[in-house]
Amino acid sequence: MLKDFDVAFTNKIKAWYSNTIFAETSLVYNVAYNLVDTNPFKKALQFPLVSIYRPSGFSVQTNQNFAARKRGIPVFEDAVTHEKTMARWLVVNLPYQIDIYSKTPEDREDLTEQLLHALSLDQYLTVSQNDKESGKDYVESYDIEYDAGPVDNSTFDEGDRIYHYALTYDVKGAKIINFKGTPAIELVSVDATLDVGGSDPDDL
Repeated sequence: MLKDFDVAFTNKIKAWYSNTIFAETSLVYNVAYNLVDTNPFKKALQFPLVSIYRPSGFSVQTNQNFAARKRGIPVFEDAVTHEKTMARWLVVNLPYQIDIYSKTPEDREDLTEQLLHALSLDQYLTVSQNDKESGKDYVESYDIEYDAGPVDNSTFDEGDRIYHYALTYDVKGAKIINFKGTPAIELVSVDATLDVGGSDPDDL
């Protein structure tokens, strides 16, 4: 599912910098700049802050594999019943925007530099998608590809000055899994003896 990729991407960044959230870009921006009367996060945002989102959603690749989309391929097999779990998938591209907010330009520069280095040295995203029926996980790794940034989106009002950079990375060829079970094929004994009775062999 898409949320499995969002969770995996957020947790990867959070492992490097703990004050990381996954939230709608415009919502975090409005709260950070005090442009809304109510704070949906239930607590004050702490800075420096890293926010992750997919503001442009996702795109489906045009060259989908027929077997993967329709029939699926076996990924799990029960050792006792031999029932197979088939995986069908859609291949999509996921663009992630990483927003860095801080109260000083120095904090923004330092955190951005750390994230750029981290994603350059460890550019893999490992995603686990769970089949609820079998309880098993389908795990696969994908490349995280740099796209653009940092772009300076800072704006300054009469209140606090908040410095803001935006980076974008792509996860291409992501497989959105749909699991389905298939019954095991049972071997059945068939009596293939042909009863010809008293027929003339020439009539057969």
